[in-house]
Parts: sequence; structure tokens; C-alpha cells
Amino acid sequence: MKKHILLLLLVVFSVMSQALELDNPYIDVTLLNQDPDPVSPGSYVDVRFKITNNEMQDARGLELLLEPSYPFALAETEDPLRVIGDLPNLGEDNSVIVKFKLRVAEDAIEGANPVKLSYKHSATGWISREFDLNVETVDANVAIVSVSTTPEKIKPGEKAILNVRLKNMADSPMRDVALKLDLTYAGLLSGATAKTASDSILAYNILPFAPLGSASEQKIDLLSSQDEYTFSYTIIAYSDAESKVYKIPVDITYYDELENKYTKHDVLGLVVGAKPDLSVVVEQSELYVGKKTGNVVVKFVNKGFSGVKFLDVILSEGAEFQILSSPEVYIGNVDSDDYETAEFNLYLKNGASKKEDTVTLPLKVEYRDANNNLYSEEYNLPLKIVDPNKLGIKTSSGSPVFLIVIVLGAVLFFYFRGKKKAKK
Repeated sequence: MKKHILLLLLVVFSVMSQALELDNPYIDVTLLNQDPDPVSPGSYVDVRFKITNNEMQDARGLELLLEPSYPFALAETEDPLRVIGDLPNLGEDNSVIVKFKLRVAEDAIEGANPVKLSYKHSATGWISREFDLNVETVDANVAIVSVSTTPEKIKPGEKAILNVRLKNMADSPMRDVALKLDLTYAGLLSGATAKTASDSILAYNILPFAPLGSASEQKIDLLSSQDEYTFSYTIIAYSDAESKVYKIPVDITYYDELENKYTKHDVLGLVVGAKPDLSVVVEQSELYVGKKTGNVVVKFVNKGFSGVKFLDVILSEGAEFQILSSPEVYIGNVDSDDYETAEFNLYLKNGASKKEDTVTLPLKVEYRDANNNLYSEEYNLPLKIVDPNKLGIKTSSGSPVFLIVIVLGAVLFFYFRGKKKAKK
């Protein structure tokens, strides 16, 4: 009797199990891909999951919940819960693809790291599965992290210290790390299909720099993981170097622990230039004691290495004079070892004074150098009002009286002549 009861119970449980399977659609969740694969620490990764309904009935009220843990975290704008709704069981619509964006920790460990995805629908509670995402640290990467020169701008004909700082970004040491400055463009020329002797000479001198005290290539035996090293060069700029920014090709070579060789090509920027040495003086003046109006010529001399561009001059009125011409004169460019002039027409308020004096001309000057740096300077130029005799100009104090006598004589002449005609 007991055997019959046990057999009956087994049949009942079997039927109930089949009924439950019919009532609970089978959901298949797979990791479709990760992008990028592998992902590096500190980066973002897109993870796509494929959800498929493999049963004979629809999955109703389907929801997904991503539960990331270290080293993964949801991106700032991501929602961990996705409501799919009803997922049909037949045709092409029995699958959906869901994407999540994750952020990888900076100190993530290399290898497979799990992330948990849970799902449920109307006939089940939450069901969880774990999927492995591939994390790989940056390998065999030595990079330039900073470049500096002392001074920041290199004057033509002067020395400078160039510091190039490299860092080993990999998680393993790099050996025989070398940095070479290509000051002759030899690397670029070697890649050209056609080259002549003149091409080689031109390339050799196209960059106005030369190393001092060391060769253009320096090397260290070992650079450990995450360590930095500064290569230091003493260089000199040619005395005739043009003021501008120069691009310097550099080659970085190194070996990993498996003796694989790596070569990287990069470019540095060096600035040649100096603040223009602009001299401003009064070159010529038509003003002197006794003369109220005249032209004044101001001379601008560029005594420096760098050219002057967009030179603009503004003269402000003073208590002693009035400007009759335009107060602003645009000059433009003044090359090194060259000069330009600006002319103003002035009226001296005390110009009839009989004593010598000095008038101050308040001048504002704006210009840019060859590297487009803006400069604004103010000058108070002394303008001497001297005696005309010192300038070789002959004047006569009696000349006004002489003119008066002539005028009176003419008046009397015509007066008496008119009376004679009247008598006749």
C-alpha cells in the first residue's frame, strides 16, 4: 500500500514540475560583447547583453538589473534597471539586446573581472548570473609627459636647457629607453623617395639648433613601471635664427621584458624669440622760440632680434600744446635693425615765448612681436623749444616796424596823389 502511495506522489510531483516549466518561460541571457575588448583601467566600456525567450509562451513583465561591483561602476548617466516588458516566444521578436555603459577603476587588476546581471518576469523572482569582462592594463607604452625649456623663449645665439620627461605607463619595466632629438630632419629625409646632396644639406641646417655638451641621443638602462625620467639637453640657437615656433622631431625606442623593440615618433615645440628692443626718440622738429605751429617727427628704431608687427602710436595732448593732425599713427612692421617714423602737427600755446623751454610729448605705443605677443608701452618724450639762432634761422626784431613804415608811406602817397588830381 505504501509503495502505491509513494508511486502516486512521484507521479504528482512530476506533473507539477512539468506544469511549472510550462508556466515559467525559459530566459537565456548571454554576454554579446564588450567594447573595447579588452578595456584598460580608467576607461569606459560598453557591455551588450542578449536576452532570448526560448519557451513556448511569452515572458511578461520582464526586467533586468545590472549590479556592478569593483572594479566596475555604472557611468554617471546610466540606469541599472531596464524594464523590457513582454518578450514574445516566437519569431525574430523573441530576443532583445540591452547595452550598459560602465566605468573601470584606475587600479583595476588585469584579467577577467565579473559583473552580475539579474532578471525576473511575472512567473519568477530575481535570477542572477555573472559574466566576465576582460580588463588589460596598458602595456609597452613609454610616453612624453612634459617638455620645458629654460628660458622659456630661446634668444638667437644663446644657450638653453631642454628637459623632456618620459613616463613608463606599462605595468612592467622597460629596458634600454632612448630619446633622440632629430635636429637635422634625418629621420624625415630617410623616408623620402628622392633625395639629393642639396636636400641633405638643406635638411641638416633647416632647424637652427645644435646640442652642446652631449649628443642628440641619450639612453637609460631601465625605466620601472609608472616611473618617470627626465632627459636634459643643453642646446644653442643659431645667431641668425628667425623668431618663431620650431617643431623638433623626436624618436623614442625601448624594449619590454620579452626583448620586443618599440619605436615611437613624436614632435616637440621650441620657441625662438625675444622681447623687441624698441627705441623711441624725437628725430626732427619745426618748432622753436617764436613759432607756434610746426611738424614733429618721432623715430622708432628696432634694435632687437625680434621683428615688430602692428606698431600703433597714439599722442595725447598736453598743457603746453594742441595736436592739429591726427593723434594716432599706424606704422605697421619694423624689422630688426630698421626704423620707421611718425609725424605730428602741433600748436604751441606758449610758442611766442622769448625763452627756451622743454615740452613733454606723452606717447603710447602698442605692438606685437614675431610670436604674436602683445606689448603696450608709454613714453614721455622731451621736445626742446630752442632759440632759432641756434638752428641757423635768421630773424629780425625790427622787421615788424619796417612793415608798418612801408604801409604808412603807401597810404600817404595815395592820399596826396588824390588831392593833386582834385585841384586839377
